Amino acid sequence: MAGFMIRAGLVAAGLALAAGCQAQPPEVGGWRRVSDSDLEQQFHFSMLPRAAAAGSRWAVYDAKAGKVVCCLSVEGSEVSETDLQDRFNIPGPWVTDLTNGWNVDAAPYRPHVQVLKVQGALGSYTFKEEREAAGGLLLPADARAVDAKTIELGGARYTVERRDTSLADDDGGVQTYTLKPAGGGAALKVEVPFGTY
Repeated sequence: MAGFMIRAGLVAAGLALAAGCQAQPPEVGGWRRVSDSDLEQQFHFSMLPRAAAAGSRWAVYDAKAGKVVCCLSVEGSEVSETDLQDRFNIPGPWVTDLTNGWNVDAAPYRPHVQVLKVQGALGSYTFKEEREAAGGLLLPADARAVDAKTIELGGARYTVERRDTSLADDDGGVQTYTLKPAGGGAALKVEVPFGTY
C-alpha cells in the first residue's frame, strides 16, 4: 500500500510539474529600428523582458498587414544606456524609447536592449505601411499568423490588439500591444515608444 501511495504521489507531482511548464507564457517584446544622431547608420534593437541568447532568432509582427515575418537575430549581450549613447551615438529620445523611460513605472516591464541583425525574409520584406518598419511587436521565430488579428505561439493562439496613444506634449507616441490567449488566462502586454527626434 505504501508503494502505491508513493507512486501515486510521484505521478501527481509529475502532472503538476508538466502543467506548470505549460503555463509559462511565451517570451514576447518589442523592437525598434533607430538611427545614430547623424542619421548615417541604422540599428535594430530588441526590447525584451529578459535578455535573449546571442544568436537567437525572432520574428516581427506587421500589425497593418496581419503578418509575421522572420527574422531578427540577436547579435550579442545586452547593451546599456551608456552604450546606446556613446558607442552607437543614439539620440536621447530614442534611448528613452528603447529603455521605456517614458513610462515612470516601467510598465509592463523594463526592457533588456540588444542589437539585432536582419536575416531571412525580413531583409526583403516591405511593410504594408512604411512607419511599421520603425518597430513593433517582437515574437519567437516560430510564431505564425493565423489571420489578421490572431497569432500562434508555441501551439497556443492569441488575439492581438494594438492601441496607439500620444506621449506628453505630442513628442511622439506609444504602441501598446495586448495578446489575449484564446484559451483564457492573463494577457501579455508590450509597449513600444516612438519619441520625436
